[in-house]
Amino acid sequence: MVPAAFIRVLTMTMLITVGGPTVGHSSRPSTDAALKRLKDGHARFLADLPAPRDLSMKQRGKLAMEQRPFAVVLTCADSRVSPELIFDQGLGDLFVLRIAGNVSDPGVVGSIEYAVEHLHCPLVVVLGHENCGAVKAAMHLDDVHGSLAALIEQVRLGKDLPKEPSTALQQAVENNAVHHAGELPYKSSVIKDAAAAGHVRIVPGVYSLSSGNVTWLEAPKSSR
Repeated sequence: MVPAAFIRVLTMTMLITVGGPTVGHSSRPSTDAALKRLKDGHARFLADLPAPRDLSMKQRGKLAMEQRPFAVVLTCADSRVSPELIFDQGLGDLFVLRIAGNVSDPGVVGSIEYAVEHLHCPLVVVLGHENCGAVKAAMHLDDVHGSLAALIEQVRLGKDLPKEPSTALQQAVENNAVHHAGELPYKSSVIKDAAAAGHVRIVPGVYSLSSGNVTWLEAPKSSR
């Protein structure tokens, strides 16, 4: 009888050989391929033509062994902003972080570090959204109290906003997404080194609640 330990070692060797669950830099998609996959899924969402999703017990069992997300999405906790639906992806495809105002607090940054360093995600998207309540609250800080105030203080509105309220809010939402996308490399040497090596790309965007469209924004320039 073949020892069980030997079978386990042989199985893992075979999995590594054929590109099984063990994940490394060589097996991940490129940053461009990851972004294209996200955009292709979003196009299906906009066209009301979602791809079939495998939510079977077999697929869940496979994912229980290991996850291989191809992108990180940091977005707002708003119930109307669901990255798996917006980008038409299935279980295990996206590493999603949701917090009011899509701010880059230490817990968020640490989670992204994990996804970049250990799961080898090649793409990080910071996704703001139309009519964001957290951004709106940051524009009227006198209405915010308690722990929420500490969170809202992390929202960055930018300078010289338009005078018209709705236009000002939209610009502030964009500014905030770009700001927190730009903060990630400065708050984490892991993310900074991965970005410098071309292993990860950081892209900000804004989701429209009314149209469902994602507007991709220019990545922030280095300013520190």
